Amino acid sequence: MKTKLFFLITLFLISFGCKEEKNEIEIIPSSEMYFTFNQLDQQPIFIPNDSTKANKEFVDLTIMVNNLYSKLPDDERKDFQLSYQFLVNENGSIDKIQIVKSKFPQIDKMIAETIKDWKFQPAVKDGKQVKFIFPWSINLDDENKDFFVVVEEMPEPIGGLYAIQSKIKYPETAKREGIEGKVYVLAFIDESGNVAKAKVIKGVGGGLDEAALEAVKQTKFIPGKQEGKPVKVQVTIPIVFKLQ
Repeated sequence: MKTKLFFLITLFLISFGCKEEKNEIEIIPSSEMYFTFNQLDQQPIFIPNDSTKANKEFVDLTIMVNNLYSKLPDDERKDFQLSYQFLVNENGSIDKIQIVKSKFPQIDKMIAETIKDWKFQPAVKDGKQVKFIFPWSINLDDENKDFFVVVEEMPEPIGGLYAIQSKIKYPETAKREGIEGKVYVLAFIDESGNVAKAKVIKGVGGGLDEAALEAVKQTKFIPGKQEGKPVKVQVTIPIVFKLQ
């Protein structure tokens, strides 16, 4: 009897110990926070490496991606998309790359290798340099192949992100149901700063996707530039919906 009792107590202790370990929660300091563009007081600017090394590397990467794309069956091409978030530190260097959408590990590694030396002017919030998220996507098809993904001067909405936010109408249905979240819109900006077309690449539903898309389409941009000349550029725009 004593032996059985000891065995049961031992099992209880082992079980209890496992549960305690499983329920541990990691505490992360505030310094680990990466801000989104619309949370920043000063927007970061991409700084090309000497002799536009980063741009040359990106061209090579784009060629490689195009080669892979050309070998895909037609039914896979229409859904082909690479979407990432670059996590940039206080000094403007990229710390990590987060995959949002990709089915190609070899391309993920190639992109990580390509961007490791890229630099941004540090982002600023409340007078301090902070970490931020730089969303980046590439969507290859015959219609979009002339749009750059990274250029020396990226397009900016005239009036800043407020210009986009001011055009958004929060859907009544979403208000009633308490739907909030972040919508990512991929916009194709032409040489004149007009939105040639746009689409939602990651949404939350409840009518918020459509509201974000419509606001972006109505926005005029300062065109992106490469070697001082306006060019076509595709940009990913994060729009946050939050109820007061």
